[in-house]
Amino acid sequence: MRKSRLKHNLVKFGLTGLLRFLNKNPRVIFYHGVDFAESINSLHINPDIFEQQMIFLLKHYEIISIHEYENRFRTNRFTGREIVVTFDDGYKNNLTLAAPILKSLNIPFTVFVSTNHIGSGDYFPTAIARIIIRYSNLSFLKIDCLKYSVTLKDSKQREKVCEAILRVLKCCNIQLVNEICNQLIANVSPDEYEELCHIHKMETPMNWTDVIKLHTEYDCTIGSHCKDHFICNIYQTEEDIREQLQGSKQIIEEKLHTSCDFLAYPNGIYRKGDITNYALTTAAEVGYKLAFTTVQDRLKSNTNAMLMPRCAARFEMDDFITKLVLKPNFFKKKKASKYL
Repeated sequence: MRKSRLKHNLVKFGLTGLLRFLNKNPRVIFYHGVDFAESINSLHINPDIFEQQMIFLLKHYEIISIHEYENRFRTNRFTGREIVVTFDDGYKNNLTLAAPILKSLNIPFTVFVSTNHIGSGDYFPTAIARIIIRYSNLSFLKIDCLKYSVTLKDSKQREKVCEAILRVLKCCNIQLVNEICNQLIANVSPDEYEELCHIHKMETPMNWTDVIKLHTEYDCTIGSHCKDHFICNIYQTEEDIREQLQGSKQIIEEKLHTSCDFLAYPNGIYRKGDITNYALTTAAEVGYKLAFTTVQDRLKSNTNAMLMPRCAARFEMDDFITKLVLKPNFFKKKKASKYL
């Protein structure tokens, strides 16, 4: 509550304008979905709030395309006011709800898609875990490949179980991730799973027709988010890492008949091991111009092009504005940057 009041007062009394001036640095913002979500744990921002945020950015920053961002990075021409708007995963509401808002405001944007989910329509692993553990009628959950079983009681206990499974999904190889997802789904009947997916249809990924429309009709840049929302950590084989990075790039280029120049690593917290050195070198080798993390570092002239920083968007306006002016690393000691 105290933090919320402080953020509100910073905005109300105009102090964020001063902070914005003092803390100039190019920023790439990432969202996931835009929808009328009711859960506080949702990855999807309310469309009305999203539009307010875009109008705020237009007023106080310079919103540029990811291609222009890459050009300024290469030529050292940043002013520190730049903003790039991006989305991860490839949800259908990126097309149906986000894109019309962005087009009406003439804002360029990028969507990083996981190509196997675009092709199959399967929900992302963390979405499967969330909707089955939190919202199904199950009273008992069993995941044989993890030798795990638990009685599901109240919502608080379900949330603990859900968080535990989400942690496992983020630190195992792709084969085990797929096995866990299949066994999670097997806990409920086909009819119940279909109903859960319908209730939580905001988690639905786009198909290729949607992605092509997003690219051609909304001038959206499509980047890679690997093939399977694949975390490039030490639990994966080098063969799988290369296939995920190279294969996703190839299919995007085949479907859209244009180059796929940008990558966003799923999860992307390299300080926690989400991106191996092999993944970094492979991303460069297969031809990505820039690859983005989810770490809110300051952009510097010597930043690794395969470890570019990004800022997570916030879902409330005061929080969005204050986090934008305070991060990245406003209060930390830092070397002088040519972008300040």
